Amino acid sequence: MSRVVTVRDAATTALLRDGASNGLEVLLLRRHASHVFGANAYVFPGGALDPADDEAELRARCRGGAEIIEETVGDNGFALAMAAIRECFEEAGLLVACTAHAEVMPARREALRHALNTQTTSWAAIVTEMDLRFDLDALAFFAHWTTPAGPPKRYSTRFFAAAAPPGEARCDGLETTHVWWAQPARAVAAHDRGEIELMTPTRATLESLAGYADAAAALAALMDATTVRVP
Repeated sequence: MSRVVTVRDAATTALLRDGASNGLEVLLLRRHASHVFGANAYVFPGGALDPADDEAELRARCRGGAEIIEETVGDNGFALAMAAIRECFEEAGLLVACTAHAEVMPARREALRHALNTQTTSWAAIVTEMDLRFDLDALAFFAHWTTPAGPPKRYSTRFFAAAAPPGEARCDGLETTHVWWAQPARAVAAHDRGEIELMTPTRATLESLAGYADAAAALAALMDATTVRVP
């Protein structure tokens, strides 16, 4: 008898920027080889929903977008948007959709990130210490993919997009091992040549993004709720 695999809610974010001379670029992170799901694959920052992503303290620090997110994303819409923001900090060290924050020394910020990754602190505690404020209007919800039936893991993942914030993306060494700001078409071509691994949703997103000249055009299109893809 086959094992029943529980489907977990998850969120991921395509972070977009304009390269110095390459046009639109999207952040890809290579997953650690030890992962049982998507080992070595290049993915967008993301991960499973945490029940604490819906804490009242987090809601109180957001302006705009909560009603729209919950209307377009559906159940757990706010929590999934917050999970997308949290995972960007965990996996890439970037504060996405963040409108304000207290000045924190780089060493302390990295220590907080490590503590979050090792589950020795909570996202709410970090948000409070750094006095973060968020604007959910900066997130574009554009797709919902569910992992096909079967082991080892299954996720019901909501895909968001956002403009990349200032700062350097850095892999955490635990879940991610390499950072690549890639031109979408170049990443797809590398996958087709067998040089990198892309999961189906990531590849499909990159193929769609390849049609846009810059980050502004891509985000404008993805902000249109009618473009939401539910395979």
